Amino acid sequence: MKQKTDPVRIPALALALLVLLAAAFAAPASDIESRVFEYDLANGLHIIVYVDSSAPVATTSVWYKVGSYDEPLGSTGLSHMLEHMTFKHTDFYKPGQLDRIIDSAGGNNNGFTSTYYTAYYEDFAKDRYELAMKIEAARMGSCVFSDSEFASEHQVVSEERRLRDNHPAGELWELFGATAQLVNPERNPTIGWSDDVRNYTVQAVREWYARYYNPANAVLVVCGDVQPEDVRARAQKHFGRLKGKPVERRDFYDVEPKQNGERRITIRRRVRVPSLLVGYQVPGIRDSAWYAGEVAGAILGGGETSWLYKKLVKELGLATSVWGGSGVSRDPSLFQVGVTPKAESLIPRIEQVVQAELDRAGSELASERELQQVRNQVLAGQAYRRDNMFGMTYWLASSYILFGTWRQVIDYAEHINRVTPEQVRDYCAAWLKTDNRTTGILVSSKEDK
Repeated sequence: MKQKTDPVRIPALALALLVLLAAAFAAPASDIESRVFEYDLANGLHIIVYVDSSAPVATTSVWYKVGSYDEPLGSTGLSHMLEHMTFKHTDFYKPGQLDRIIDSAGGNNNGFTSTYYTAYYEDFAKDRYELAMKIEAARMGSCVFSDSEFASEHQVVSEERRLRDNHPAGELWELFGATAQLVNPERNPTIGWSDDVRNYTVQAVREWYARYYNPANAVLVVCGDVQPEDVRARAQKHFGRLKGKPVERRDFYDVEPKQNGERRITIRRRVRVPSLLVGYQVPGIRDSAWYAGEVAGAILGGGETSWLYKKLVKELGLATSVWGGSGVSRDPSLFQVGVTPKAESLIPRIEQVVQAELDRAGSELASERELQQVRNQVLAGQAYRRDNMFGMTYWLASSYILFGTWRQVIDYAEHINRVTPEQVRDYCAAWLKTDNRTTGILVSSKEDK
């Protein structure tokens, strides 16, 4: 029930290695394509199998197309609450049994909730992956939500929410997002707003489960040393009896009003180190300009060779860390820059420098060397993901849910390779400007000074 984000940072000295990687993965698309198999059960369950026999293991996962994006105000965080409850009680495992079942088979498991999906996975030796299907079919079709178990787990989730409330950096992130996006549900935290979390009911959890947890609203992904036809047969055995009901997902693509001036928030808490967040309204993945934003993010804020790092950390010595880039959002979202200033008094100067660098990116062309470095980073990322079964599982499943096809795994690099310096410049000029900006600052409270 935890989510990890592990960005891959590629130092400049690794460029020579990346060139070798590029040669080693000169034909990654055909190699990946030959390993992927897709099936559909009659009840609507979509199955993706990725074959990798480099180790005798398999990762089995089920991804539901429901997350914080689907939650109305008053019910924010309900997908996360449901995720917690599904580990409790089904017709296959009773309270307290699931971890013991998995541990006794030498496996590992977890789950997490995100903006667009809720996912569960198990890692087993290849001769035991069918156990994961038994577990996930039970989770999909026979969860039991008793009042007593709900009351206990509600306390756990409420405590998670209280910890977030007492975490200054978390507070900055939440209020920054809610200030930058006024209407789109992406503004809501995955864990839910505090008042909503306090008022959950077991009946609301039951209804959310009944609506979203069924084969027609899910994708099963199995990666590892498996036989595709065997995966399909076992999926039919365990999931085929469940009834599928397609769920129509609401689309909030055009709901956000146009921003016509900067928005700012300042949070004063007991902190030793200040933080600065700057965000700009930019296109999401359904707009072709998104790929130019990906390249712009890598050039401006992607590690120690980026424009912002070199300017703020190395040249001017105003900050200790800098990052930047856009997220993977189906709707228009934010291009963000995060800075850790060396001192609160330096924040106004840092803001000026950040905007000056973004303005420069909107008037100057990036060099071919800089674009090639981004392409090499993409190749390195492909190699990294393919070396880890969960990484490959995540890549395939999230691509399928967000882009409508697992082939985004292949297409992403091709799109990045086609981005031109002119497209990067035009993206920065169009979107990374002051009237389109939201700024969030976290500084020490006055009584702590």
